[in-house]
Parts: sequence; structure tokens; C-alpha cells
Amino acid sequence: EPLYVAFHDEEWGAPVHNDRKLFELLTLSQALAELSWPVILSKRGEFREMIDAFYNASVCDLKGKKINQLSKSNGRTLLSEQKLRAVVANAKQIQKVVREFGSFDNYCWSFVNHRPITNGYRHARQVPTKTPKSEAMSKDLMRRGFQCVGPTTVYSFMQVAGIVNDHLRCCFRFDQVRSQPKDAEENMRAEIRLSSHDSEDSEISEV
Repeated sequence: EPLYVAFHDEEWGAPVHNDRKLFELLTLSQALAELSWPVILSKRGEFREMIDAFYNASVCDLKGKKINQLSKSNGRTLLSEQKLRAVVANAKQIQKVVREFGSFDNYCWSFVNHRPITNGYRHARQVPTKTPKSEAMSKDLMRRGFQCVGPTTVYSFMQVAGIVNDHLRCCFRFDQVRSQPKDAEENMRAEIRLSSHDSEDSEISEV
């Protein structure tokens, strides 16, 4: 499955901090209850169109007929009605989370103290389907009105969004993914230093 291989080699487990992308990955993780990753990835274009339509905007104004139109792939519905309504409800709830936390990213990463968990398992059989962290996030999401976000779905989301690094130690992506948060921190520090330097230059020129 070339799409699946590319997804593993380039995306799965890499830390994500973009709200729109996090919503997409949460939706795809929910779809795993009905479809496999290869099938989901083969329809990713259609999923993205649907997700964009629900994420942007007037989700509260979407009616049943409009939802069905946006959620079809070649005349066939991408997900069950329960999952579709969950996508709409979740898009609506994300707007509330953003107002409270500043971003969906800030909310999701707060469950791991804004640092990815690196498990370092040696065998696939050791990788859990849920953890106390995913149970805590699941419980809080449901309390906020999110739907179809059980602890197993949430753990799949945490894995794909890089909140948890569950690449096996023998996988070449294990070290690559583990180094990405450090690179991001170094880039942020460099930006802060540059901003501070520009500010000092500005003050000198004014003098």
C-alpha cells in the first residue's frame, strides 16, 4: 500500500500543532472505527473537502441534507450518520475550545504538558490501544460535548498527531520524530533572539 507506507514514513507520529490539521486527524481517527487506514487514505481528498466544509464556518447552520451532500464520495457516504454528526458536533465544540484555550493545539497538548510522550516499545504487541492520558482526554472531550471520542479513538489520534511517539525502537522514524520537538524549540528560541535583536536595533536607531 504505497499511500499507507508514505503516511507512515512522512506523517504518522510527527508532532502536529495546526488546529485545522489536528481536527482532520481527529476525524480520521474516528473513521478508523469503520474503515482501515489504507481505505481512509485512498479517500483523503474527499475527507478533506468534507472536513474543511465542517471546520470553516457555519457548522451550526448545516442541515441534514447539506451534511449528506458534503459527506459523499462518488455518490457513496464516507461515514455512517452517527460519525458524520459527530464531525459536525466536534467542529462546533472546537470553536468553544479555541475561545477558552486560545487554540485546539494548546488544549490537546496540555494533556502531556506540551511535550510528546516517547514510549520506545520494541515490539508491536507492547503498544497499547488506550492509556490513562487518552482516557483523561477522552473524558474531558466528552464533557465538553465532543462525540465519538472514546479513549481508543483518542489514543489513535494522539499517535497520529505525534502527541505520543509510538514508532518502535527499530523503526527509522523513531529517532526522526523524537528530534522534531527539539528542532521546533530551537527554531522558536532563534526567533525570540532575532526578535529581541531587532527590537534593540530599533531602540538604538531611535536614540
